[in-house]
Amino acid sequence: FGALWGAVEIVLGSYLHLILPPQADTFLIGVLLGGIGVAVALTGRHFASNRGSVFFISVVTALLKLLSPGGIKIGPLVAILAEGVLMEAVLWVASTRWTFLLGGALAIAWNLPHKFIMMRLLFGKGFTQVFTKMVQDGSQTLGLDVSAAWLILAVLLLIRLSVGAISGWSAWKLGGAVARRLGR
Repeated sequence: FGALWGAVEIVLGSYLHLILPPQADTFLIGVLLGGIGVAVALTGRHFASNRGSVFFISVVTALLKLLSPGGIKIGPLVAILAEGVLMEAVLWVASTRWTFLLGGALAIAWNLPHKFIMMRLLFGKGFTQVFTKMVQDGSQTLGLDVSAAWLILAVLLLIRLSVGAISGWSAWKLGGAVARRLGR
């Protein structure tokens, strides 16, 4: 499952970065790849149900991401590992449909604070600079005026939470269906 998520990150990620405009990098590509990654990792949890399995799936993915034709980028590696940690933290409590939804939602929502943290650590950008850039890109993506900054960020967060929850739910259903079909 880590290999599958890694392949999606490398192949689909490379194509998306080539065909989509730069402002899509900050939102659309991360949400799309994250949603697929969450679905793959959480589906894998059905077959490797040991505690820590989702985290190790994310470790395999991050290691494969090092082979990406776009070169080694620390931001996506940290994001993949953080998503794995967040999903695993929720699943540590219980492995139910609701924890799959919550784990998926938190993993994709991580994309929002991730941007602030990585831009600060790697490029020395302050909160205001990152906030302004995120609002401008969100304004273009959503077609809203930049004066509605908090609304833009709220909508972007809601989309992330929704995609993550849908990915978690899909993984619960898919993993359960495949497990039943295999007689597990």
